[in-house]
Amino acid sequence: MLKRSEEKQIKLVTTTIEALMPEQHFLRDLDRHVDFTFIYDKVVHLYSDVGRASVDPVVLFKMLLLGFLYGIDSERKLEQEVQVNIAFRWFLGLDLDAAVPDHSTISQNRRRRWRGSSVFEEIFAEIVRKCMDAGLVTGSLILTDTTHVKANVNMKKSEVVTVTHTPREYIKQLDALCEEEATRRRMEKAIKS
Repeated sequence: MLKRSEEKQIKLVTTTIEALMPEQHFLRDLDRHVDFTFIYDKVVHLYSDVGRASVDPVVLFKMLLLGFLYGIDSERKLEQEVQVNIAFRWFLGLDLDAAVPDHSTISQNRRRRWRGSSVFEEIFAEIVRKCMDAGLVTGSLILTDTTHVKANVNMKKSEVVTVTHTPREYIKQLDALCEEEATRRRMEKAIKS
């Protein structure tokens, strides 16, 4: 018997993002095994004591980690993926109705706030190292600051993510895409003028 889906309708559902998050998910393992709170101590000197509150730096680094692990090659795409992916929202601690950090916020923090220091690259490499130590991430070889880091992979894990490039290569890729977008916007603006 043929069944047609009824038109979608908006209805009120009482649930939590925790209930929607699958029990057996890579991001649950990542959350259990990697403590991201070390980031606060590393970046506190880069933030002012006055002014409006910033986006939580742990959320920014976690978003970039999601992009790195899931092969999301631009901050704009990353923002869109977080907007619709319940597992990503759960990992970042964002409720279903919470605003997702804008792609330009991610980019500007990465390219301006942390410019002139190696803190961004150090933190990102440390997070990837922690993931590898926990057996959550593997690759044939990851190079960070000329140190070879081999994964201690536990093959009994439900999911292991294989990365194909270094954190430094990922950051360079994001930088290049930001420059391309900026050039395109300048050209469009010049054409309109």
